[in-house]
Amino acid sequence: MEKDNNDRGQEKRKVSRRYVTLFLVMAAWGIVIIVKMGFVMFGERQYWNDVSKHLTAVTRVIEPRRGNILSDEGLLLASSMKQYRIFLDFRTAEKDEKRAKSDQTRKDTLFERHIDEFAESMHQIFPKYSAQELKAHYRKGKDAKSHSWLLLPGTSRNSYPITYNQYKSLARLVWLKPKYEGWFFSAESKISRQQPFGQLAARTLGDMYVAKDSARYGLELSFDSLLRGIPGKGHMEKVQNVSRLVADLPAVDGCDIVTTLNVDMQDITECALRRELEQVNAVSGIAVLMEVSTGDIKAMASMTRTENGYREIQNNAVKEIFEPGSTFKPVSFMVALDDGKVSLTDSVFCENGLYTGFGGARMTDAGKGYGWLTVPGIIMNSCNIGTSKLINAAYKDNPQAFVDGVYRTGINTHFDLQLVGTAAPVIRRDGYWDATRLPWMSIGYNTQLPVINTLAFYNGIANGGCMVAPRLVREVRNDEGEVVQEFPVRVVREHMCKDSTLAKIRYMLELVTSPQGSGKRAASDYFRVAGKTGTAQLSQGTAGYTAGRRTHMVSFCGFFPADAPQYTCIVSIRTSGGAAGGGTMAAPVFHEISEKVMASRNLRSVDEAADTVGQFLPKVLPGNLAKARTVLKGLGHKPEWDSRAQARMDSIWGVVRTDSGRFDMKVVDIDRSLVPDVTGMGARDAIYLLESMGLRVDITGVGKVRRQSLARNTRFKKGDRIELELSVR
Repeated sequence: MEKDNNDRGQEKRKVSRRYVTLFLVMAAWGIVIIVKMGFVMFGERQYWNDVSKHLTAVTRVIEPRRGNILSDEGLLLASSMKQYRIFLDFRTAEKDEKRAKSDQTRKDTLFERHIDEFAESMHQIFPKYSAQELKAHYRKGKDAKSHSWLLLPGTSRNSYPITYNQYKSLARLVWLKPKYEGWFFSAESKISRQQPFGQLAARTLGDMYVAKDSARYGLELSFDSLLRGIPGKGHMEKVQNVSRLVADLPAVDGCDIVTTLNVDMQDITECALRRELEQVNAVSGIAVLMEVSTGDIKAMASMTRTENGYREIQNNAVKEIFEPGSTFKPVSFMVALDDGKVSLTDSVFCENGLYTGFGGARMTDAGKGYGWLTVPGIIMNSCNIGTSKLINAAYKDNPQAFVDGVYRTGINTHFDLQLVGTAAPVIRRDGYWDATRLPWMSIGYNTQLPVINTLAFYNGIANGGCMVAPRLVREVRNDEGEVVQEFPVRVVREHMCKDSTLAKIRYMLELVTSPQGSGKRAASDYFRVAGKTGTAQLSQGTAGYTAGRRTHMVSFCGFFPADAPQYTCIVSIRTSGGAAGGGTMAAPVFHEISEKVMASRNLRSVDEAADTVGQFLPKVLPGNLAKARTVLKGLGHKPEWDSRAQARMDSIWGVVRTDSGRFDMKVVDIDRSLVPDVTGMGARDAIYLLESMGLRVDITGVGKVRRQSLARNTRFKKGDRIELELSVR
């Protein structure tokens, strides 16, 4: 019993010693920790403060998205898109010699094993390069053991030729994995400005400097502060071993600019102008289309002859000023009629085309000239002598009153047109008058105007005498679609002249486009047109008007339909040498623009197209017979089915033949291992059929398929690319 008690006591002492030892150890560690803390807090305070400053996250700038430029219908005219340049790394990055050798062997083996497949994959993503060309390019990079070999051959190291979609396709390839897993590639990106409609209205929209995010000209420059947005601030954080940018102050994306430009009208205007410039080999040309009631610029084209055809070099529609010539004559008569100095019944002898009565200076008219003409006849035939004799007789004792009347019309207004660098008109009123100044001013000389001022004047006539300022931008929206700034219609002159004067001017402008008028080639068979031709010989500077090769600016400005004006248009063409005339060069362009614009905008009811004599038989393209049958039944026809069609409702492809008002639908068998013949099909059916068979389709043009790159009935592999060329003819 006593022995057991001694054993228990001895055991308790052992346990107590252990606890005491553990306590002392823990206490010692605690003391060490406290001492270390004190040392860090006081002895190393400065050191750790310096370390803290060194480890402070570096502030990163978060670039905002630049705003879009939109058409009047909300279509993208200019937008910011990300583009990439990619480099391949064929050399190991290992520092250790043994590991570097092993890693390089792995990379080389991977290259040799997959180079053919990789080159083919690149060809599919970038079809302009052949697989053989790409393979040779990559072998050259491998042989050079390059760390930064361009992915695409023949491209500059400073270019960014890869689109966002192409980049995403590349990232999915197994050979382009991150470092140590495959062929490491590095990608650099930049935000570039893209115009989806190509060069359409290029000078009006503007452009950006390639090397920096800075606007050069056009709307990009005028609204740069709104389009640019506000940069944000952030810092890099590593989360789960992945670095990401954390926003401390979010960026504010740029606003969107809603313009008044219409894509269809701009295309019509550019095509019509370019066609005439090429035909007459002109130096340059301008065409501007404006909506009458609002002053909205629907189209603006300024083209100059270059070695590569006609291109927009600068926006001459707003930057260039020149003597307007005979398009100024309605201004002169508006002033004289309003002041009661002349009337429509006044007549004057026009000297048969040659007059030297203004201080001995020689004034001529085209051709053999004219005899006696009334005021409407003077405007209709664009007679210089008749205009100058009447205006000079009315204002020779007080020429300043004439200039004051010109200013009263509002044509002297400096329109900024929301574009940087818009020129101001020059209409002198300095009090100096000699024998020639007033007569020549009355016919559009001794005065310089941008075409936009002449357009605004004629638009005021079309708008009931109310001149409105031309407008290019309607509103500004933030990234949530809310309107943050509006640009309302701005009235420059409520009344340019008396109502009676306006009626007389409009009457005379309609005479100009009559079969006997100088602007008859601007007329239309479908609606009434009013306007005025102009031909101005341009001064050669100090050499005057007669030295060297003569250059002319020929114009036509008018509005349509004349009885209920919707649009005003001006066309000005600069020629060098040879015969020149606004009625023979500019008027046909106006004619084409006006008819195509009215045809595209004034859509009539389908009921008006009903033919009470013949039967309308629509033309049906080859393609999906089931859908064609639905459309034909909707038009009231009863197409006759091929007996095989009803049993193959899942895939009915064929042709429709018309015979005596009947539609016979014939099924065409499709061998899904061979390339089908899709010529004649609409784009939608052709793309659906080809892609359902595993082909990748690229299309160019509009309309129906005219050509396919892969011949029909040839074998193909899934993933092969086929190009379709479409045409409306």
